[in-house]
Amino acid sequence: MRYFRIYADERNPQPRFLNWYNKIRPGRSDCLVYEDLSRQNHFQVELNEEIPFMDIICHPFFLVSKEFAELIRLYSPEVRFKYATLFDKDNKRTAYYQIPDLPELDCLDVRSKLSRDKSEIITGILKEEKIQTCPIFRLGVVKGRYIVGNLKFVESVYRREVTGMRIDEFMVE
Repeated sequence: MRYFRIYADERNPQPRFLNWYNKIRPGRSDCLVYEDLSRQNHFQVELNEEIPFMDIICHPFFLVSKEFAELIRLYSPEVRFKYATLFDKDNKRTAYYQIPDLPELDCLDVRSKLSRDKSEIITGILKEEKIQTCPIFRLGVVKGRYIVGNLKFVESVYRREVTGMRIDEFMVE
């Protein structure tokens, strides 16, 4: 099976979250962020009025649109979600997102090359036997945010024309 890193396309500006650190301490891992949040969350954001909200947001934590969340539920029904309302006060618009509690797998091979502070993967190799049958997950060990999906999941996402997403393929052994 082939696996891909899923992340927000940097060519599409992401909303700037205002005062998010009042709800979540900076530097927390995604699993701790999920536990810190309440079931319903409200965040004030800034985003230029000409720019639409994309289906995937990666900072300050991983958020997905309803359509993307439905795909996660289809492939991984056990994944829990919390909800976030993003309000752009200046442009008087609101967007609704979901925050998945994706499983964290430690499946990075020791031959992978990481940055000195282990926040970035330079060359990633995944151990397929440690992934089992998980179609979408968070990559453990790395300090940065690495969301990984298998080929079937990624193909489904692209068929539904999800906006603002990029992928990079991992080597698998």
